[in-house]
Amino acid sequence: MAVFRNGNGIAWARRRALIWALFALAFCAAMNIYHYSLQGAWGLYLWDKTWLFRILILMGLLPLGLLILSFPLEKLKTKAPAKLLRGFSLVASFLVSLTSLGILAFLIVTPRMGSLRQVQLNLIDPSIKLESSAGAEDGKTLLRLSVGSDAHWGTDKTDPNARSNILASIAEHRPDIFFLLGDTVETGSSVSQWNAALADLSAIVPRVPLRPLMGNHDALFGGQYLYKKAFFPREFSSDSGSPYYYSMDTGAATLVALNLPWGTENFGRKQKTWLESVLSAADPLKPLIVFSHSFFYASGYDDPKLDKPWYDHYKNIPALTPLFERYGVDLVVSGHNHYMEYLEKNGVRYAVVGAMGSKSDPEPEYISPASKWIAVATFGHLNIDITSNDVMLEFKDQLGKTLREERFPYTPSLRSGNDETSPQT
Repeated sequence: MAVFRNGNGIAWARRRALIWALFALAFCAAMNIYHYSLQGAWGLYLWDKTWLFRILILMGLLPLGLLILSFPLEKLKTKAPAKLLRGFSLVASFLVSLTSLGILAFLIVTPRMGSLRQVQLNLIDPSIKLESSAGAEDGKTLLRLSVGSDAHWGTDKTDPNARSNILASIAEHRPDIFFLLGDTVETGSSVSQWNAALADLSAIVPRVPLRPLMGNHDALFGGQYLYKKAFFPREFSSDSGSPYYYSMDTGAATLVALNLPWGTENFGRKQKTWLESVLSAADPLKPLIVFSHSFFYASGYDDPKLDKPWYDHYKNIPALTPLFERYGVDLVVSGHNHYMEYLEKNGVRYAVVGAMGSKSDPEPEYISPASKWIAVATFGHLNIDITSNDVMLEFKDQLGKTLREERFPYTPSLRSGNDETSPQT
């Protein structure tokens, strides 16, 4: 290269600076590739407009950029400016390399430091078919579900008393499955936060079989490792081949869990193909219920910190709701939004239950046109009872008081066809 032919000393200085700049770029790239390849991590970059997540991607180019800027300065009579920039490039290479390797070590090592509390949890393996505990007599409850989300163990912005009361209320309901829809902890890489969650959850064992989903906070900074270790033992499996999304046949209903920590960042071709196959093959004689951390239709507000609308999800709705409508999904339950809300849109019912103890979101500035009812500044969860005739929803507050009841008859004939023109439930 011509830039390396202007004197042996200068050429070696350039080569040395270039080598170190390329090392820095490689270390930075390795750190970012590892971080953003983790489930749920890419949403940090796409959702948060603060400088931090952008600079983690761009900083690897800094040493190389400084070096390139030094090339024209070699034509000057004095070589001091070019030498100074090469020096800055070397310093930047060292700092970027050190920072990248430090962050990489933090992401890998931190979740693996310490040990998870050894507690007894009644975890459900999603690959195992669950039989209904009751017979099929008219009007008799065939399946009891409880659903909560956004407990956020580990932050002082939660109400631990409310959370404990909710767990006690769920235990009293004696559900066949308790779905915990994510954001179980505030920071996924924190072993101590997971231990606090496990200790409280173990208090409702063995009466409450548990099946969690991963939320965006659970995935923070390598938290996927702890989520799987806590809630998805190695002996577990799923029909999708993933611990993050799966379907379950309960005998009384088809239950589908999606991997949407932030939005559609993880909803690639593989998950979409799997979802369509599950929905299209669902037994038309059973209710079809979908669970997700991230919401779809919801009321909310414009988030000034993220500069994003925190309501009617602008990514999830176009990507997934046409599938829900096409295949006759009866109910979609999610968290992420710290309200309790019931909505209906195009024949599909939606429930938002992100009120399991974390700080309530502000008073909604926007009420979704699909909204039928919303509870703000309250804690609670949702009970779902399925009978041979209908599905009953009971929104409960932290003390177990019923805030809202919704009952809808289940008519399987309405989901007998799975094409786009089929009538919807």
